[in-house]
Parts: sequence; structure tokens; C-alpha cells
Amino acid sequence: MKRLSDDEIITGLRRRDNRVLQYIYKNSFNPIKQLIVSNAGSENDAEDIFQEALIIIFKRLRKEQHFKLSAAFSTYIYSIARLLWLKYLREIRKIEIDPLNRDHEERIEFEPPSPVQDKDLRMAIYQRTLLKIPEDCQNILRLTAQDLTSAEIARQLGFRSEGYVRKRRHTCKEFLVNKIKEDPDYQAMMED
Repeated sequence: MKRLSDDEIITGLRRRDNRVLQYIYKNSFNPIKQLIVSNAGSENDAEDIFQEALIIIFKRLRKEQHFKLSAAFSTYIYSIARLLWLKYLREIRKIEIDPLNRDHEERIEFEPPSPVQDKDLRMAIYQRTLLKIPEDCQNILRLTAQDLTSAEIARQLGFRSEGYVRKRRHTCKEFLVNKIKEDPDYQAMMED
């Protein structure tokens, strides 16, 4: 199938054109799958999130007759999927987790910062705030996002014990969350 413009994709979605849906799946599913699988999810989770993102887009198109994209369609669906996955991760973190599995609990919360490639305000807030916290916290959180155990992090950063890493990681995470909550863009987003 030839490359479709964003306008052709939106028109095809409004018409519920199956070829457009196949095109979207072929061109947009893999980045979403990679995001979810690399952040404590499975391929089935990725398929569910992808479907939910499409449903959100369908509802928005039905609601807004003159809907216009402010970014590329691939960026738009990726942003929706990322927000859905972050919401899901926040919800499962409310469930009581076995203390022996604490490393895994900490690991799923963070992804390493990378250049913002879409207009996802939440990720931009996270990335710029992460750069404002102490360097040892940045290092601990980055290594946690890379699925290193507390013992491996302690060895790499030269800390005396994995217990110290767990305690410091918890403190760093709380510090980061509080700094994010102080961000004016975050506060404005929460008011909406």
C-alpha cells in the first residue's frame, strides 16, 4: 500500500476503511509495542493499548467534525498509547506488591530520558525535571530503567550495599515526583 498522508488516514478512519486500519497497524504498532514491552508490558498488552488508542481516536473523530492533527498521525497515536500505558502502570502500582519483588516495582516506573520526539507534554516535563535532580539520583533512576538489580547498581556506582541503593532509589523517586508536581506545566495540566 502506498504511503498515506495524515489527511488520508483521518478520512479513511472516518469512513472506517479497513485498508487504512491495516496501514495504521503496519506503520504504527511496532513503536508502541516496543514502548510497552520495554516498560514491563507484553505483546498482548501492546495490542490492547493499541486498540484502546484507536478507540479514543475514533471517538474524537466522531465528536469533532473538523478535527485537525497538530502532529504527525504516528506521533499522535503513539502519544495516546504512551499515556494509556502510564495510566495503567500507575493503576497497577496501587495494588499491594510483595516486598521481595520491590526491585521490579521500582523498575517499571521510569524510562530513560531521550530527546522529545513528539509533543507529549508529560514526557517533556519528566525529562526536564529528571535533569534538575542530583546526578546520583539521575544515575540510579537511569540504571533502574535499564532493569539492573540493586546489587548491580551498587557495584556500578560504587555504593556500599544494595540496601542503600533501594533506599536511595526510593528517596530519589519521591524527590523527582515532588519536583514534577511543582512544575507549572504539570500543575496547569492537572487543572484541565
